[in-house]
Amino acid sequence: MNTEHRRIILLVNDSYFSYLLAHNLIKQRHEDISAIIFSQSIKNSKRKIFNILRKSSKRFFIYRVFVQLLTIFFYRKYTVNHLAEKYKINTLSIEKLKDLEINIAKNTIGLAFNFDIVLTQKFIDKFDKGIFNVHASKLPLDKGISPVLWAFARGDSEIWSTIYKMDAGIDSGDVFKQIKIDVDKGDSAFSLYKKVCKISGAELNSCFEELFADPILTKQETLSNPSYFSWPDQKFEKMLRKSKRKLISTKDILITN
Repeated sequence: MNTEHRRIILLVNDSYFSYLLAHNLIKQRHEDISAIIFSQSIKNSKRKIFNILRKSSKRFFIYRVFVQLLTIFFYRKYTVNHLAEKYKINTLSIEKLKDLEINIAKNTIGLAFNFDIVLTQKFIDKFDKGIFNVHASKLPLDKGISPVLWAFARGDSEIWSTIYKMDAGIDSGDVFKQIKIDVDKGDSAFSLYKKVCKISGAELNSCFEELFADPILTKQETLSNPSYFSWPDQKFEKMLRKSKRKLISTKDILITN
């Protein structure tokens, strides 16, 4: 592929899960990636971290911190940043969208992986081919934060993942593809999200050429009673106890990809 004609910009909140979403595409198409933009929106903000602690259950907050520590100390080779260094891809770290200074060339597509900075329509419109995101629910159902965790705690037997073209709304863009993933009996929330990210990342990479070739998109259905989730809270805890499911188990920590 000629980088003079096609360019990719990744927008990433780096973690082991983001790595699982992005690694196939980066390994195969790194020559076409002009930049990776890393969000530091939460990591560098004590106020935002405190806000998550205030809104979420203590068990979820501990789980989130534990996963972050795993990424920092044990999964360092399994991060997008590690791949960026390996393939010598330009990187930028930002806390706010207004901090971003980058020239976006023509014929550029954006791909977002767990990116936690809200994008404006003005920014999105700079990308000729748009920006595509992966959201782990069957949109328009379960918009918002950590949909896999909420669906898992709810007792769902299957999880959906949606590849959609972003707009300025929250998970409201036109849908490109939806993928069904079964929940296995021994799954924890951690192992299930690993599976969702692996499958979604592989699917995104396999259909990448379609995204560049003006793909067929479907507008999201308008629901009379839409579902939207915030940070997993005490309601989430009650659902998790009722379903008798686990957030994480010891075997989950082992790298199996």
